[in-house]
Amino acid sequence: MKMTTGVEQAVYALLLLNRLPKNAVLSGESLSQQLQVSPTYLQKLMRKLVQAGLVSSVPGVKGGFRLIADPASIHIYDVFVAVEGVEALYRSNGVFQAVFQLKENRTCLLSDVMNEAEHAWRTILQRTTIASLHDAVQDTASDDSIHKVDAWLKEKMVR
Repeated sequence: MKMTTGVEQAVYALLLLNRLPKNAVLSGESLSQQLQVSPTYLQKLMRKLVQAGLVSSVPGVKGGFRLIADPASIHIYDVFVAVEGVEALYRSNGVFQAVFQLKENRTCLLSDVMNEAEHAWRTILQRTTIASLHDAVQDTASDDSIHKVDAWLKEKMVR
């Protein structure tokens, strides 16, 4: 399994938006610079988060993005689904059935293992939220780095 960097970038964008004061927005241009991605790519990524109901897009010169969902209710799995979709990570080609001619009418014994692994992975992502990541950042990041991010946000946010 290989996940795109879009999930990481989306989580980081949500963490930044979570640090904004109420009613403030952060422009797409500022977000794209901070994430070091093109404005076009950022717009596609943020559109997925808007469609998932996690952020809102405020149009206009003083527009941008703001978090609308409660950070304690935004699970990392929600972000993954918004960015990557809900397709299963593994799909059997029927090799086990074709080669071993299994007694039971099963597509693939390996599917059982992969489904269990996917369930465990999903469970972990569903118990981690933007709020819990925010708290972890607060606990583990240096005060200097937190102050730099907050100063950058204060400079770039629009009210």
